[in-house]
Amino acid sequence: MKKLLSWMSLCLLVWVLTACMGSEPSSQPGDGSSDGEVTVTFSYWGATFDKERMEAIRAEFEKVNEDINVELVNLPSEGYSQKQMTMMTAGNPYDVIQLAEQSYAFAARGTLEDLSPYIERDGVDLNDFYDVGIESYTHEGRVYGMPLRLGSMMMFYNKNLFDEHGLDYPDETWTWEDVIEAGEVITDHDEGVFGLSALGGWWASIAQFLHSNGGSILSEDRTAFNLDSPESLAAIELMNEIVNERDISPSASQIPEGVDLWTSGRIGMMVDGPWHILSSQANITDFDWDITVAPKGTQHASPTFSNAFHMSKASKNKEAAWEVIKFWTGPEAQAILAEEHGDTPSMIAVAESDTYLELGDNPPENFELMLESLNTAFAPEVTLMWGEINQVVQEGFSRVIDLNEPIEDVMPDVKSEVEDLLEEDKRLQEQFEED
Repeated sequence: MKKLLSWMSLCLLVWVLTACMGSEPSSQPGDGSSDGEVTVTFSYWGATFDKERMEAIRAEFEKVNEDINVELVNLPSEGYSQKQMTMMTAGNPYDVIQLAEQSYAFAARGTLEDLSPYIERDGVDLNDFYDVGIESYTHEGRVYGMPLRLGSMMMFYNKNLFDEHGLDYPDETWTWEDVIEAGEVITDHDEGVFGLSALGGWWASIAQFLHSNGGSILSEDRTAFNLDSPESLAAIELMNEIVNERDISPSASQIPEGVDLWTSGRIGMMVDGPWHILSSQANITDFDWDITVAPKGTQHASPTFSNAFHMSKASKNKEAAWEVIKFWTGPEAQAILAEEHGDTPSMIAVAESDTYLELGDNPPENFELMLESLNTAFAPEVTLMWGEINQVVQEGFSRVIDLNEPIEDVMPDVKSEVEDLLEEDKRLQEQFEED
C-alpha cells in the first residue's frame, strides 16, 4: 500500500504543477516551435525485438525527415510510469511517450496532448485502424494515443506432447473443460511436465479467465467491485481447482528459477500474449507447436492489449513530435511490424495483407487465427486507478493460487482495498470531466 500512496502522491504533484503552469489542453496543434533541426525524445519499453523494430522505423523516418532527429530511449518496464512522472515533475518530459493501459490515468492528470486536432488537420483516417485500438486511447472523446500494434490472448500448444498421448490438437471450439481434460493426460510430475501454463500471474491472464467464465473485476460501468459476484467466484474457484487440486498448472513455487517451461517443452498448452510467437520461432528447435484462440467457458472473451504513442503536453517540439507519431503508426512502420509476423498491426489493411499473414514454412500454421481472436476481444477494464486496482487484485489472486489461502478469507481484504481505490477514481473522474 505504501507504493500505491507514493505513486498517487507523485501523480498529484504532477497534476498541481501542470495546473500551476496553466497548461490547458491545446485547441490547435503547433504550439511548439519546429523551425530548423530538432531532436524528438521518444521513450518506450521493450526487449530485443522491440529495439530492432524501433531502430528500423527510425531509419526509414529519417530518410524522409532530414530536419527531425529521433532520440530513442528504451526504459525498463518496471517503474516505467514512475519514471515518466518523475521527468514530468522535473519539467523535462519525453516528447513522445509509449503508454498502454496507463494512458487514461496520464491523460486525466493533464500530462498528455490531445491529438485530435492534429489528426483532423492532417486527414488521418481513423477508420483505417481497428476500432478497439483507437477506442483504447480515446478518453472523453479525445484521442490521446495512436497505436502501432495490438493483439489478444492466444493458446499455444506443444504438438509433440499431444501426439505422444494420442490427443487431438486444440482448436477454436475448445472450452476450459477440454483444456482440463487434455491437461490431466499430459501432466507428468516425474518429468516436470504440466498440461497448462501458470494461471493468474498478470492482469491479462486474470481477465481472460474471468471474462471467459462470465466474471469480471469491476461492474460493466467500472464503478463497482464485481469480483465477489457468483460468476467471478466460480471462475476463481475453477482456477484454484486447476492449480491446487488437479495440479495440472504450476504455482509460482513449482516453476524452477531461470527455466522457461514453454520453450523447454514442459508445457502442453500456454494461454498468453502473441509476443510469444517471435520468441518461440527463435528459441524452439526440438518440438512442433501451433496456436489457436484462447479457450472459452460460457463465452469466448479475451482482453486486447496494445500500446500507443502519446505526446507530452509539455513537449517543446510538438509539431515534430506529431510527425514522429504519425510516421510510427503509418503504413511504412506498420509494414515493418507486419514482416515480423508477431503482434497484429493496428491498421486493418496491413493486418490482412500477405506481408503479415504469409509465414512460408515457419510456424505457427494457424497464424491467421490472430485476426479471428480480435473478433471476440474486449477492452481492458481501465479506470483512472488501473495500476493500483490491478496490483491489489493480483496480490489477492497470488494468495489464493500460489499460497492456497481460502477465497472467503482473501476476498474481503481485496474488496475493501478496491472500493477505496474506486472512491479515489470517482474523485479523479469528476475533475477530468470538468477539465
